[in-house]
Amino acid sequence: MRISDYPFTEAAASLVRSAGYSLESLLGKTSFKTARGRAAQRVAQAISGTISESAANTEAEQLTELLSYPLARIMVSCLDDSILLRRYALAEAKLAYRRMQEEKEGLEAIANDLGLHPQGPGPYMIHFSEYIRAAHRMHSSKWKLTNRDLQQGYLTITEEELKRIMEEAAREKILKGLPLPVDEKTCASLQEYLGPLKEQLDIIRARDRVDLGRVEEGAFPPCIKKMLNDVAKGTNLAHSARFALVSFLLQINMTAEEVVSLFNTSPDFDEERTRYQVEHIAGASGTSYKPPACATMATYGNCPGEDELCRKIRHPLSYYERRMRLFKPLLPEKSQEPGT
Repeated sequence: MRISDYPFTEAAASLVRSAGYSLESLLGKTSFKTARGRAAQRVAQAISGTISESAANTEAEQLTELLSYPLARIMVSCLDDSILLRRYALAEAKLAYRRMQEEKEGLEAIANDLGLHPQGPGPYMIHFSEYIRAAHRMHSSKWKLTNRDLQQGYLTITEEELKRIMEEAAREKILKGLPLPVDEKTCASLQEYLGPLKEQLDIIRARDRVDLGRVEEGAFPPCIKKMLNDVAKGTNLAHSARFALVSFLLQINMTAEEVVSLFNTSPDFDEERTRYQVEHIAGASGTSYKPPACATMATYGNCPGEDELCRKIRHPLSYYERRMRLFKPLLPEKSQEPGT
């Protein structure tokens, strides 16, 4: 196990502490400029979704990779954006997961550091309490404890399943403690990196606002507004709520790509799987799915409460259509060519 590959572990933290570098030197010395650059790259790529591998073959390269992690945590703390914090933690965890695929001997050591204590060479036995703590945010039915054989408090998982719950445990560990209590002087010393990162964040926010604005968000029913608000906060939606939201947005002419982009702040975001599910609901399999009616939404606990219009309609799409009639007089008319 190469410690620099898993900088969130206690072994990595101990190695950084034992090196004895002061924060002032990490932030200011020319000799650590490469580490600061890699830290900014980690954050920038996390904003986009995926942190790339970095060459770490020599001792110096491994040290750069190791030091870039606490520096990246300082940078995201200076930016202090809740969505960025979740994206960053998720991207770091996914990087660790990709590295786990090549891990030969250190997998159990990493698992132990994350509070998981798998037994056996694989498949593994793991205590149900550790399993629940790591897998409680994973909504697919395969992860439900009721769908697992439980014997004397232990259940069996494959090596791939162990890696997946380790990824989720890593995400929670990385997110814990963020944002750090950094002072203005520290953030000012990193301004050359924070400026471009803030611009990148602003572009992402503006793009997301434009995507949502192509339809009239103000006409959305309360249930859809609540789901969108939860997604924006990085909350994982239940399967029934996710289906209702996706099918609704597709029906009001958002593209599959636009809908996929809305979910990239979710803790369990998997772009390939999300795209497959969205395109399936959109009709890739030959069947286009409609959003559920209000009664069904209420049955599954996806109705946050009715407003006055809700009580007059029976379907979220009907709500949207009625509200759009009110919005149309307020929308700017299309400009006409001279002579028409």
